[in-house]
Amino acid sequence: MVHEKPGNIRTMIGSIAIAVLVQALGATGLAGQAPQTRTTGPAEVNEPNAGASTSLVPDEIDAASPKITIEDIAARKKQIADSQELADDVKTRLTEVYDKTLAQLRLGGELAEKSKQYDAAIKNAPSALEGIEKSLAQPAAATPEAASDLTLAQAEQALAQAAATLEEAKKTAADLEDEPRRRADRKTRIPEESKNARQRLDEIQKALAAVTTQEKETETDRANRVLLSAEQDALQSRLDTSAKELLYYDTTNDLLAAQRDLAARQLAAVQKRLDFWQDKVSSLRQQAAQAAQTEARRAQEETKSARPEIQPIVQKNAELAQHQAELVAKIQGVTRYAETVDTSLATVRKDFDEIRSQIETAGRVTDSMGILMLGKRDKLPDVGERQRRMRERPAEIVSAQLQAMAYDKQWSELSDLTDEQEEVTAKLDANVREAQREAVKKEATDYYENQRKLQRAISDHYWDYATRLARLDSSERLLVKTVEDFSTFIDANVLWVKSERLPGLSHFARAARAILWLLSPANWQRVARTVWNDVLANPTIYVLLAVLIGVVVTLRRRIRARIRTGSEKVRQIETDCLFLTVEALALTALLAAIWPMFLLLAHWRLSVMALDDFGRAVAAGLGRVASAVLVLSFLRGVAMPYGLAHAHFRIREEPLALLRRHLRWFLAFIIPVVFVFQVMRSQQTDQSWHGAAGRLVFIVGQVGLAVFLLRVLHPAAPLMDSWLKQRRGGWFDRLRFLWYPACLLVPLSFAILAGMGYLYGARHLNEKLMRTIGLILIAILIRAMFVRGLTLAQRRLALLERRKRQAASEQKSPADPMPASTTTPETPESKVKPEPTIYEMSQQTRKLIAAATAVLLVLGAWYIWKDVLPALTALGRFRLYNAGPDEIVTLGAVMTALVLIALTILIARNVPGLLELAILRHLPLDRGVRFAIITVCRYLLVAVGVVLAFTELGIGWSKVQWLIAAMTVGLGFGLQEIFANFISGLIMLFEQPIRVDDIVTVGDVTGRVTMIHIRATTIRKWDQRELIVPNKEFITGRLINWTLSDNTLRRDFAVGIVYGSDTRKAEQLLYEIARNHPLVLKDPAPTVLFKEFGASSLDFELRVYFSGIENNLPVWHDINFAIDDAFRAAGIEIALPQQDVHIRTIDREVPIRVEPPPA
Repeated sequence: MVHEKPGNIRTMIGSIAIAVLVQALGATGLAGQAPQTRTTGPAEVNEPNAGASTSLVPDEIDAASPKITIEDIAARKKQIADSQELADDVKTRLTEVYDKTLAQLRLGGELAEKSKQYDAAIKNAPSALEGIEKSLAQPAAATPEAASDLTLAQAEQALAQAAATLEEAKKTAADLEDEPRRRADRKTRIPEESKNARQRLDEIQKALAAVTTQEKETETDRANRVLLSAEQDALQSRLDTSAKELLYYDTTNDLLAAQRDLAARQLAAVQKRLDFWQDKVSSLRQQAAQAAQTEARRAQEETKSARPEIQPIVQKNAELAQHQAELVAKIQGVTRYAETVDTSLATVRKDFDEIRSQIETAGRVTDSMGILMLGKRDKLPDVGERQRRMRERPAEIVSAQLQAMAYDKQWSELSDLTDEQEEVTAKLDANVREAQREAVKKEATDYYENQRKLQRAISDHYWDYATRLARLDSSERLLVKTVEDFSTFIDANVLWVKSERLPGLSHFARAARAILWLLSPANWQRVARTVWNDVLANPTIYVLLAVLIGVVVTLRRRIRARIRTGSEKVRQIETDCLFLTVEALALTALLAAIWPMFLLLAHWRLSVMALDDFGRAVAAGLGRVASAVLVLSFLRGVAMPYGLAHAHFRIREEPLALLRRHLRWFLAFIIPVVFVFQVMRSQQTDQSWHGAAGRLVFIVGQVGLAVFLLRVLHPAAPLMDSWLKQRRGGWFDRLRFLWYPACLLVPLSFAILAGMGYLYGARHLNEKLMRTIGLILIAILIRAMFVRGLTLAQRRLALLERRKRQAASEQKSPADPMPASTTTPETPESKVKPEPTIYEMSQQTRKLIAAATAVLLVLGAWYIWKDVLPALTALGRFRLYNAGPDEIVTLGAVMTALVLIALTILIARNVPGLLELAILRHLPLDRGVRFAIITVCRYLLVAVGVVLAFTELGIGWSKVQWLIAAMTVGLGFGLQEIFANFISGLIMLFEQPIRVDDIVTVGDVTGRVTMIHIRATTIRKWDQRELIVPNKEFITGRLINWTLSDNTLRRDFAVGIVYGSDTRKAEQLLYEIARNHPLVLKDPAPTVLFKEFGASSLDFELRVYFSGIENNLPVWHDINFAIDDAFRAAGIEIALPQQDVHIRTIDREVPIRVEPPPA
């Protein structure tokens, strides 16, 4: 039996809910029904017979009558519908007017009822306040009590009722908490609504006056007059109700506060009641599980010797009881964790709503709100571990459901125990009496029944466990999303808000007090005592620390010697290998981590043992100094004279000496700056010290950083000068006038922001910048390691290739009759896809490394700056110009466009190369097809990037299409050739009449295609000169592609021998010459033709086929030599051109006549 009175609790909650509901209904009616302006004005009905018709308006609904009722209008609508005198269109319009009149009458009635409710609420407010104050004066509700014979089912039912009551109480409390904000909103809207209502009343009065002065009133005029009168009454009721609403708000302020207090108290009582029943249910479940375990162990002991045949059943029951206990413990753990999730969710939601409400009320984020949001952000729950649990939870839910179904199936299978009973009795000896058999059977049946109960309970527990996990998963996902939204909201608003005031004399006074506090001997004596007490309490740790210091000091010299030895081996080709570079990198990192390791140990022990604020702040400062020392010490180690940069990466000593020299003083400078700033940020003694001494130290640190960057990165300094000379003419070299001033302006801008009070934003951006610089250094180091490995591999391949060539030259026969150019036969297959050279493979790999590095930088930069990106939305508040009537271009849009353009350039330059190396080279595509795909991808990436950037600037296609059309027409006439070449380039990329590496003849030019651009194509002639040919020539002109579809070519050799030579012998020799040449193909076979009897020779023609136009000259040369040699040896003479000249003698004289020249 449950001893509690839930009825009283529900009654209180119900009374509060009814009060809230009355308030909400009244306000909602006013807020939801805006003043009717001109939407319900008189209808203009053009009725031809209205003036002559007899009036059908009864006296009781005449506008002049004192009151018009809904029943009167309904009766009038029926008369109009039944009228035979009015036209159908007039009936329709009059019906619409009366429908509007009915709406106004109903609205007036509702407003009058709400006015009465406000009157009653104002009248009853004192008594209601008195009753609530009496309730508050009573002691809090006592903890419920449960009867001793309470069952688990009864407790679970009471828990469900408590949970339902808690939901009602939460809703009531939430409504009451929101009521002040709603009232404030209504108080600002009611004056505007009343003003509009009065204006409409004036308009109605004028309209009624105009209707009254008419001499002859039509049916429509009467209907409109009735409508205006109804609307007038409704507006007057609205004004009265609005006035009473304001009066109600002013009168019931104390009542509302009391209601909120009572609701909060009642919510706590209901929550306490729910906690009680949750604990009770958990306790009863645990008791049931423990009882089942105890019973199973007792039965196991009893049946161990007396009933061995029943022992397996008892053993299974014991296992089930143990499993049930473990499952109950897991359910309790999930329940407790779910409670913490619900509490965190409620807290985060409340903070989020309060912050948003404050910002909406103020209209902007004030400085105090920014400081408040910073504190809220630090207190937000960590979602990393929760996200990991959420990833694992679905599998756990499915597993619980499967276990529940499995145990339910086992329970169902034991519904009929006949087979199990027979199996138990079968184990008994044959001489056992029947009475004993029945006793064993009955005992086994009892144990099986217990087993079924355990299986049923475990199945139910698993279903409950799965349900609780599902609810927990939903709540935790909502918590993570709320935390992420809250964090994003804070990041978007807090970065540009002042976290500190402008500095004054008081700031310097506080900074002086902070420095004195930091240098106080008493504080450092306490730190020393803390460390000494820690030594006495944990001597083993400090003994190990002393041993570690000795080992490190001893190994430090050996590490340096090992690095030096490795650098000497790197200089020798025979001993150089990548392992030495990896070893040097690891040893350099170990050498740089020595002092940071001691600082981290001190940070660890102080964080654990410090009892005061000073000790904890010093521990935080040591931890931050350790990270700074680690990075700078590693850079110094890389720049050692015999370190990674000089010996392994082949960087000259002069720039490295410059870097070491400046790193030395910068390290000594930055250690105290970082330490003091972190101590001021972490201490809780006086929060203003962070904005005084911490800000001053931050400004000094930024100035020192600017000096360091200016000294090290000066374009004329050895470090950047040597690097820029290797990349002369590149983008980095061209933009030196941008990035070098930025080295000064960025740190100084952070210092200025901190001085103006934006310390949080400056510090946050500075941290992001330092992480970005670290990312760049890591990317440079990784790239250098890969390039180093590539260089070593290239060197090994070159040595191996040289040895192969030497071995081949030594094995070559000196009596080889063929020239060197023809000793290596090449098949058509080998010429289709030639093996890449070592240089080509090296360049391709370098491109892949560069692309991978670029991708790493982009992803890393996004990860570092992702929490700053929401803050950039503040740039959208700065308007630059209007791109249209409803489109405004802001500074944020311009910045986004610039980022898109930069990303487009970066992606267009690197992603196509990465696509070729990672994917296209592994597909059965020749070089020309790959080049076409890469070119199209590059153009598409550029086009998408430009379109996105222009869209951000408000320049969409709809705005520039006519301009582009006009420009296209104009340019089409003025730049016909360029457009023709552009279109021809697109045709060539898709149709591919030529490809990269094809041998083509255009006009009188023959050569190899090396590059296809959108406007022109580059052809390398045989004399190694490059010719730029417009793409139009390949489409409109005559083109010979020697390697388009078939690489096989034919060469004809014309041979003439003297008359009288052995023609059969000549034919045989020509066939033998063709067959013996290694470059001549057997298929198609060579052909010899005896073409004709020439004027002075017998003409033969040898036709041979070979693969690849690059073999044309060798085949031509070799076969001509072979023909001459073979014909000489066979005594066959090659004919020379011969011509007979016959001279005839003339006996008689030839008359000659000489004529004088003309005058």
